[in-house]
Amino acid sequence: MIRVLHVIDHLGLGGAQSAVLDLVRNRDAGQIDCEVATMHGRGPFAEAVENLGVPVHSLSAKRWPPLYLWNFVQLLQRRRYDILHFHLQGANWVAKPLAAALGCGICIAHDHASGDIRFRGVASLLPDALAHFASHRIIAVSAGVRDFLTRWEGIPPDLISVVSNGIDTEIFQPPTPEARESARKAWGIPEHVFTIGSMGRLAPEKNFQLLISLARRLPELQFLIAGEGPERPALEALIRSSGIGDRVRLLGQVDERVAFYSALDVFVLSSLYEGLPMALLEAMAMGLPCVSSNLPDIFHALRGGRDGRLCLPSEPETFVEAISQFVHNKQLARDFGSAARMRCVSIFSASTSAAAVEDIYRSELLFARGQGH
Repeated sequence: MIRVLHVIDHLGLGGAQSAVLDLVRNRDAGQIDCEVATMHGRGPFAEAVENLGVPVHSLSAKRWPPLYLWNFVQLLQRRRYDILHFHLQGANWVAKPLAAALGCGICIAHDHASGDIRFRGVASLLPDALAHFASHRIIAVSAGVRDFLTRWEGIPPDLISVVSNGIDTEIFQPPTPEARESARKAWGIPEHVFTIGSMGRLAPEKNFQLLISLARRLPELQFLIAGEGPERPALEALIRSSGIGDRVRLLGQVDERVAFYSALDVFVLSSLYEGLPMALLEAMAMGLPCVSSNLPDIFHALRGGRDGRLCLPSEPETFVEAISQFVHNKQLARDFGSAARMRCVSIFSASTSAAAVEDIYRSELLFARGQGH
């Protein structure tokens, strides 16, 4: 058995958390024995992981004081792991160098972020690059992220493996009419009301202000936004000042993601920067027609617009036009939803991604043993 510890900042709502859950759920249980450690808190994904029979270690109740430093060292001294797999910035910048200094297993960094310097910021380049000295292998979720690491941080290309995010298409699949009706009733949405939805952290890069702008331009539609984050007060104020509180709802953290997607007619991603977002892939797997910002990795995911509409965040009218086409042409919406589902099943399967990651584990272990470590 290969003993793996996934280390992540927290297990709240987020794409990286979804990716960890999928890696755990789709692991080869006959060969991979895994646990998960959160640097602070737990979050809704902790229970989902534990329901799979996988232990979750919360290293600190809160981010401050940083008790996770001491508790992480204690965990590594109590238990032996072959692979330490780090997700998100805090785990990669703090926990990974600590584990490497202690010589506790092979360190793998998983880069879930956007490959855009405007999102990451110049200030992050040096600490990120320095932290990667402790990485035996870096997993990038897209070619764009890989190219960012090689161009901006000087990471050798042969240190990076590209493994796309994957979705469990048995869990995320088009709802039955009964499931759709139940989901819409749960959210209080009448069947005849065309509903737009989006999901993500309420942060500037997600550009949810655009969704509110679209709601003003499309007064007959309902908008649901799932997620929490620092932008919530500003978004609430904008919704109030726009007088559209009856049609735009901030749902907060939504644990039942399948039910959320089941209630929608169209999924919209309005982000300014993205890597390969889990929310988009989940919506595709659910058979939803998708309207998204035209960003490099999303362009690839949607095959240049053949499996979803691509729009310009700087031009809201392109989103209005794309959404309106689906509102007025139900067959077109069904065709795009079916194409998105097929694309996700064929390219972005969670089982395929998990198998690719486990191949990296085995390869790194073989290399380490060959080097006498």
